[in-house]
Amino acid sequence: MSDTDDTTPAETQDEPRLDVHQTSDQERLDGLIAQLRADVAGQNAATVDKAVRGRLAETGVPAEEEVILALIAELAADQATD
Repeated sequence: MSDTDDTTPAETQDEPRLDVHQTSDQERLDGLIAQLRADVAGQNAATVDKAVRGRLAETGVPAEEEVILALIAELAADQATD
């Protein structure tokens, strides 16, 4: 009797494929910004700041501090136009 299981295919995918669609950091940042616009545009600056920094930390998307500050200002400014 053999110790190997002959019923299991040799080449199975047992974990999710994370590299199916390669995206650049800028594409990931653009997608995150689109989500943030939908979720927090028009909120006060403190709420927007927390959301932006939290999402960046959760996703690991890199962004320069000046980009972060500009995004926070843009999203929080949306409340003045409503």
